[in-house]
Amino acid sequence: MNVFRQYSLLTLNTLAIESTAEYFVQPESEIDIQECLQFAKSNNLPIKVLGGGSNVVMSDQVSGLVLQFSGSACDVLHETEESVSLKVEAGYSWHEFVMFCLSQNWFGLENLAYIPGNVGAAPVQNIGAYGVEVKERITAVNGVYLDSGQVFSFTADECDFAYRESRFKQALNGKVLITSVEFRLSKAPQVQVSYAPLNKMAEEKGMPTPGELAQWVIQVRQSKLPDPKTLPNAGSFFKNPVVTEAEFKSLIERFPKMPGYPQSNGVKLAAGWLIDQLGFKGRAFGPVAVHELQALVLVNRGGAGEDVLSAARQVRQAVLECYGVDLEQEPRLFS
Repeated sequence: MNVFRQYSLLTLNTLAIESTAEYFVQPESEIDIQECLQFAKSNNLPIKVLGGGSNVVMSDQVSGLVLQFSGSACDVLHETEESVSLKVEAGYSWHEFVMFCLSQNWFGLENLAYIPGNVGAAPVQNIGAYGVEVKERITAVNGVYLDSGQVFSFTADECDFAYRESRFKQALNGKVLITSVEFRLSKAPQVQVSYAPLNKMAEEKGMPTPGELAQWVIQVRQSKLPDPKTLPNAGSFFKNPVVTEAEFKSLIERFPKMPGYPQSNGVKLAAGWLIDQLGFKGRAFGPVAVHELQALVLVNRGGAGEDVLSAARQVRQAVLECYGVDLEQEPRLFS
C-alpha cells in the first residue's frame, strides 16, 4: 500500500480546487485501513477522510493523512422473491451503483440517479432527490472508528437520519470511516413521481418504468446542474431552509409567490428561489459564479477554496438581509 507525500487533490474534488495533501493513501480493505491508522499514529498525523470529493471545499493545503477508501464490492446478503439485501463497499460510485441495481431489476433508488459521489457518502448526507431519501433504503452502515480502529455497525435507526443530516455529519463527524452500506431493495417495480418536471413527463408519456424514471431523473438533473467535468461545481451548495409556520406566514405576506412545503417541523423553503429572486443567477464573484441556470449551484473557474467560500458568504448575507433566513451551505470545508 503506497502512502504518497504532498499529493495533489485537484482531480479528487469536483470544484477542481488546487489542493495538496500532506499525506495521501487509498486503502482497499479493512486490513489496509488498520495499517493507515497505525501509520498516522506513528507519525502523529490527524486523519481526514475523503469520499468522492463532490461535497467538499478544499483548502490550499490539507494537513495530516488524507484517506480515501477505494473498496467497491457489491455482495448479496439475502434474497427473497420480494426483495434483496445488499452490502456495498464505500468506494463504489453512487450513480453506477444505482444503474447496476436497475440492470438487476432491484428497485427503489431510481429517483437518486445521477447524484455524484460514492456510496460511502450517501448516508453521511442522507442524500435525497425527487421525493426519495436514501435513509428509506438503508438497513445498516458499517465502518471503523479512526481513533481506536474498532469496527462498528449501526442500524438505520441508529444513524439519526434527518433532512440532509445524519449521525456521521454531526456527533461522528471526522471520527469514523464508513467502509460499507447495506440496503434493502424491492424486486417489484416502485415508481415515485412527485416532482413537477417528472409529473409533466408522466402526463405527456404515461407512468414510467423504473428504468425510464431513472432516465427522466438524469435528464432533469443534466438540464439543471452543470457537469463537474466540464464546469467545476459541488452540486447544490445550500440546503433548503426550514422556517416556522409563523415565519412563513410573515414571509408570504411580503413575497406572495414564495413557494413553501409543509414539514413536520415547519415549512421548507426553496433556497434556489430565494437566491434567484435576488438576481444572482450568472453573477460572478471573481473566479466563482452563481450558475446561470441554477441559483443553488456555485461554479468555479480556477478559484481557490477561499474564493468559493467568499462567494457563498456574499450570497448568504444577501439572503439574510432580504428574507431574514440564514442559509446553510452543504459542502464541508476540507483542510
